[in-house]
Amino acid sequence: MSEITEWLCDSKRGDRAALPQVFAALYQELHRVAQQRWGGVEYTLSPTVLVNEAYLRLSQGARGDIQDRQHFMACAQRVMHAVWVDHLRLRNAQKRGGNLSRVELTDACDAAGTPDVAEDLAALDQALDSLQRISPRLRQVAELRLLGGFELAEIATTLNTPLRSTERDWQRARALLMARLERL
Repeated sequence: MSEITEWLCDSKRGDRAALPQVFAALYQELHRVAQQRWGGVEYTLSPTVLVNEAYLRLSQGARGDIQDRQHFMACAQRVMHAVWVDHLRLRNAQKRGGNLSRVELTDACDAAGTPDVAEDLAALDQALDSLQRISPRLRQVAELRLLGGFELAEIATTLNTPLRSTERDWQRARALLMARLERL
């Protein structure tokens, strides 16, 4: 059993020091993933903010479900995506004259940006939500593939399903997402 898996098991048993150890050990990798996935657009949240917010949300959430390093990375990437989408929704509400009081996560948030990218990501999030209503498993496969950058074999291992089933799930999820995105 790897050290990360041991810490996750300790976290399940209530050790509050275990999850910070996992984040410390995987911080550079999480930061690199955040930079690759969400750092290329001018107005994004900084990768540091995404990783830190993922830490806060995961440390407050249900940690007992996380089984190993790969599962932890998938959960962290899903949380970073949710932070990103929340940020875009807030930005779009402000652009439309929303009367919400804005709470800045960091000064790294840049007010300028390309609306097309924000709209594309918001559309993807809506498509994933509609996929959730059809099949939570298909959404999970799509998130791991699109947001986590996992290969199909890695997804099969993470979800503990046969590779062929995972391949079929991905084909179906991709077709449903494409059909949904075409309608938006």
